[in-house]
Amino acid sequence: MLKCEHCETIMDEKDALRHKTEDGREEIICKPCFKKITGVDYDTFAFRRENAKQTIFAVVFCLAATIYAFIEKGPLWGGLGIVLTVAIYLFASKAR
Repeated sequence: MLKCEHCETIMDEKDALRHKTEDGREEIICKPCFKKITGVDYDTFAFRRENAKQTIFAVVFCLAATIYAFIEKGPLWGGLGIVLTVAIYLFASKAR
């Protein structure tokens, strides 16, 4: 059992969140306090973080495929790969 450092709520370890303050110190906080501190509820934050990870993975994969296409098929296919990589990045980063 842990205690929230802001509101003194007692919670299980699986529900506790670690928040790094501006001075670099880590705090144990609950989800309502996370929303008060950051302005975003934790579920939305976790969703956005996972979406960002997937976007980075997709862009890196597309860049690797673009480099391969440029080497094996030539500049036309490499240019098409760059256009598709930019399109994937734009569509993936705008999705909410």
